[in-house]
Amino acid sequence: MKYWNKRLQQMTEYIPGEQPDNLNEFIKLNTNENPFPPSPAVLEALQKACNGDLRRYPNPNAQMVRELFAKKNSLTENNVFVANGSDEVFTLLFRGFIEPDGLAAFPYPSYALYYTMAEANGIAYDKITLDKNLDIPFDEFLKKKYNLVIIANPNNPTGKGVPIDQIKKFCAKFKGLLVADEAYVDFYNETALPLIKEFDNIIITRSFSKSYSLAGLRVGLAIAHKDIIQGLIKLKDSYNVDRIAQAGAYAALLDERGFNYNISMVRNNKEYLEEALASLGFESVPSKANFVFTKHPTVSAKLLYETLKENKILVRYFDGPIQSEYIRITVGTMMEIKRLITVLSEIIKG
Repeated sequence: MKYWNKRLQQMTEYIPGEQPDNLNEFIKLNTNENPFPPSPAVLEALQKACNGDLRRYPNPNAQMVRELFAKKNSLTENNVFVANGSDEVFTLLFRGFIEPDGLAAFPYPSYALYYTMAEANGIAYDKITLDKNLDIPFDEFLKKKYNLVIIANPNNPTGKGVPIDQIKKFCAKFKGLLVADEAYVDFYNETALPLIKEFDNIIITRSFSKSYSLAGLRVGLAIAHKDIIQGLIKLKDSYNVDRIAQAGAYAALLDERGFNYNISMVRNNKEYLEEALASLGFESVPSKANFVFTKHPTVSAKLLYETLKENKILVRYFDGPIQSEYIRITVGTMMEIKRLITVLSEIIKG
């Protein structure tokens, strides 16, 4: 810590979900990864990309991925930026799209990395608490002159979605830049992408980590007005997405059949999980993501988390107001879910 600057010393550290060294001994339902592997077509593309061309730098803008995503969504490539995970997009936004004396705002609870990245880049921010229904109170974001607002839709950790009409109404009133983080949108497909053609103050971020089962590749997207995309390209590292990641992302976008099958499996398993939790007395927030935010009326969330971990099952527990009442459970395979429900039943009976 001797050479840390003041900002580094004072910033809050983001703690990712646990990744034990003996991970194969655990049922891992704590980081919202897809329980199913990438499709055979994607795995084949990744293997083909591991060739002698790795001695060459990749395309600096992941051009093939940009063009394919744009074509599939009736956009132009100038509306699409390919990133080293959507987390890179957030970092670039804090570095280049808000002045040092600007003010950002984020819902709470939401993805904690928003708060960490703002602090890492010296940007002041407010946390706007969700309403009693755990919905985003958009009117609260209009009470100050916020330069940058980030919302997750669906929200993480609650899983609640935001109607697109609400986002549209907010964009029309808001004078700053709105980021809609759609990391989980593919599971129920209520996207704000059509708003890109109507507003120049909205950025939509996407991830290949969840619905495409490619968390290990670290590929994300930003979709926005061409001027914003041009700024992101100007600001990014020279070769921010490697050759193998580009090949995997391109193949994943092409393989609609594998994608749709994977999504349907996750949705079916989530419905089973929600029904099984309800049978044990759990109260779950309606989720449009691949996870469930849930609590039990008589057993504390922290005790559930700790006891599940003792039984080699990892779920996510967060400290802090509101969220400490809940555990977040990623949708797993049917076998994993059934084991989870068995252990939860034993905990509740005990």
